[in-house]
Amino acid sequence: MVRADRNWPDVYFGRPGALLKLPYPRDGMDKPFDRLVHDFLTGSGQHQVSSLAGGSRLRTLNWRGLHVDNYAILERFWTGASGHGPYVLIDPSDRNLLTPNQSGASSLFNDTSGWLTDTVFSGSGVLSSNGAGGTTQHNIYNARNVRWMFNATPYEYPAVYFEPTYRNWLGIPVVPGQSYAFSSWCRPDGVVDASVQLALKIHWYNGAGGWMSETSGGDIVMTGWLRYSAVGVAPLGAVYARPLYVLTGSTMSVGGSIYIDEPMFEQDTVVNDWAPGTGLRPVEIMALSDRVPFNARFRFPVEMSLRELAP
Repeated sequence: MVRADRNWPDVYFGRPGALLKLPYPRDGMDKPFDRLVHDFLTGSGQHQVSSLAGGSRLRTLNWRGLHVDNYAILERFWTGASGHGPYVLIDPSDRNLLTPNQSGASSLFNDTSGWLTDTVFSGSGVLSSNGAGGTTQHNIYNARNVRWMFNATPYEYPAVYFEPTYRNWLGIPVVPGQSYAFSSWCRPDGVVDASVQLALKIHWYNGAGGWMSETSGGDIVMTGWLRYSAVGVAPLGAVYARPLYVLTGSTMSVGGSIYIDEPMFEQDTVVNDWAPGTGLRPVEIMALSDRVPFNARFRFPVEMSLRELAP
């Protein structure tokens, strides 16, 4: 499959709503995923090793050399001149901006952590992690998916959306003028309801949490597994995006369900093949190193290390 340009080589950094474009780290980025690992001594004298399902990344950006003016862009964050963090790194190599449990449709934790329904209105349905397999699974390689079930009369337009990765964020941080794509596979249960109508949407918000506009993929009727999508450009002034599923409640019967699998939110102009999510997590600067040569107008090499905040 031919992939889109993915906006190379723009890398953004800063606080949501105040992002600066960084010089592209042409010496690469290191971003290992770290988990806590424990060793237990059993009663029989054996050892068992366990690791937590969740974790965080230490992201290191590497530059072979920077002019002092470009180095000052990094230094302003390190010294606090651009305000205190946590910050966000917009890295175009992150293919899916949803968290692992969101993008894996509950496969990581076997629960719906990071998934939300609209609790303001009754009849918004209940979410659960589904591992029944068979026709309820879109892909045999996926461990689980999310079941959206209605035990009462559905509200007019019930919605499912994703919990932000940081308590002070109102959604997923975005760059105005960049294109974003939201996609997911969905199907009705085929028992209570053979067909239902659904739309994927992206809601755009300003920094104060005010709703600005929406991008919609349109209301589409599904009778089996169908990949929905919505693609749009973040408007001027947008700080956060909130991708969501919106059901036409009149097409859903009491006791009916929708199965959701392989959601993906990406910075791109087209919908690409699904990839596991990394999540767009808040980061803090751990270190900024450089070497001053005889010609002090340059710094080389330069490394900036960022640690993702634990969920």
